[in-house]
Amino acid sequence: MIIIREKAQTEIPRLVILTRHFFQRLFLNEIVFYEEQMIGKVISIIAILSIFPAYIADVLLFKYLLIEESGTVWVETSLFISLIMLLTGLITLFEWDVIFLDRKDYLNLIPLPIKPATLFAAKFISLVIFIGMFVIGVNSLSAFVFVIYLGQSRGYGLLTGFIFFFIHMLVMLAAGSFIFFAQALVFALFNILLKAKLWQRISDLFRLGLLVGHLYILYAFLIDTNLLKISYENIQGLKESPTAFMMNFPPLWFTGLYQVLLGSREDFFKTLASKALFALAISIGVFFLIMLFSYRQYLNKSSAEAARSFRPSLGKRLFEVALNLTFLRNHVERAVFWFYGRAMSRRGVHRTRLILYLGIGSGVTLILFASVGKLFWKFQSGHMLSLPLVLTFFLLVGLKDAINIPLNYEANWVFEITEGGNRWPYFSGLRKSIFIFILLPLYGLIFALYCWVWDWQTAAIHCLYDLALAVLLMEGLFFQHKKFPFACSYLPGKSRLHIFWLVYLLLFLAYIYIPRWIEPYFLAEGSRFISFCTFFILVETGLWLYHKYYFYPRNTLIYEDQPEPSLLELFHPV
Repeated sequence: MIIIREKAQTEIPRLVILTRHFFQRLFLNEIVFYEEQMIGKVISIIAILSIFPAYIADVLLFKYLLIEESGTVWVETSLFISLIMLLTGLITLFEWDVIFLDRKDYLNLIPLPIKPATLFAAKFISLVIFIGMFVIGVNSLSAFVFVIYLGQSRGYGLLTGFIFFFIHMLVMLAAGSFIFFAQALVFALFNILLKAKLWQRISDLFRLGLLVGHLYILYAFLIDTNLLKISYENIQGLKESPTAFMMNFPPLWFTGLYQVLLGSREDFFKTLASKALFALAISIGVFFLIMLFSYRQYLNKSSAEAARSFRPSLGKRLFEVALNLTFLRNHVERAVFWFYGRAMSRRGVHRTRLILYLGIGSGVTLILFASVGKLFWKFQSGHMLSLPLVLTFFLLVGLKDAINIPLNYEANWVFEITEGGNRWPYFSGLRKSIFIFILLPLYGLIFALYCWVWDWQTAAIHCLYDLALAVLLMEGLFFQHKKFPFACSYLPGKSRLHIFWLVYLLLFLAYIYIPRWIEPYFLAEGSRFISFCTFFILVETGLWLYHKYYFYPRNTLIYEDQPEPSLLELFHPV
């Protein structure tokens, strides 16, 4: 008995330490850039996000300040739960890679005297704390809207209002937990069922599709009032004539749980509540089973799948030879070109960041298409013209963000000791790799889409016009860039997107609307298009001469990023 008690006393501190470790790993990203500032930054972001659910709650429940609620508020509750689950699902996509234990966790923690049960419990508790902090924070304002509006309509007292507030938070936490673990299980099941090489190829597309879908539904939910009206009418008639599809709609399950906890004894809500509890229990139980399976699977592997090398195909080797003989004559430029290309295509953290930015861009594109009416985008005007500009803006901004993360920081000394006096090839190779590996494939797909809508001559001219603008945007983003790509030390937060988001928004709007406005003028006549091409060539030549013969010969490259002076003073006071 004493031995068991001593073991329990030993495992509890380990559980606390591991829980804190896993919880902090969920936040060490571009939004929160120092652990000391984690709580303040996260609270600020959640406080901003809480405004939107409160606004939707006000829109849905305002009528109950004027009329008495007569048992129909469950319809508005189901719509609100849908919004909370949608927001939680969106957050899940951003945390997808760190929900389960990864290879780094196994390499660091398995050699330690830690029981698997302690390891799994710490991971689960950290995720529950994360979900709870997010869901409770996002509902902090909307819960008061529910309590005040419905409390006044139903004549609740102080104690009853407090119980109602607690039930509201509990159900929202249950709904958020379900969608969080359910989406995580989708990722895990595909990862287990598919081969590693195949899953690596399709997982990014799968994540991109989910991200675009979430953004579009969120837009439709918040902006398109017609969708709310249709959803309201469909759900309102469900109680009398339930359909199999709507009864298997997860937000309705937790709506039933909400009503049962509030005291409803209707069989309709009891059925929905039982489904909610069953779904929540299944998602959590399968989560533990998959973690156990992945733990045993990793122990049985003698080497990591990611460490295996694959011989490139004949086509890729011929492509490399052709580029080396024509496009990459300088040996330094050739070396960094292939280094950058492989970093963008193979390294998970860089590829994931590009996918997130591309997902946002694709979601914005879908919203632009939907906002102009049915099939309007098929004509040679409207937002269809802005499709390449929207995607390239987010891709290039995301790439500028991604290259700040080192591929292998310990290996940057190779570049430092081999650096020569001519530093321009390091960055001309970067521009060429972006053009070959990012811009050309993207515009190839867009050209194919335009050929389906227009004739190929119009599609080709429009794509050339937008491709030239994309190259100019790339030059602007990397103008006087001195940090060595994929090899400089990384200080998250230096981009300060949370501060300059308005500047990026204005630049984005200018980039997609001004070119679209002037495009008909330049493409109306061949001479005008030739003038535009001449202007583009002159600008590119001027930037090339400036960087090669003036800027880089006079400046040293940056291999060690430094924090802001204000941060140095904060952490090292005199």
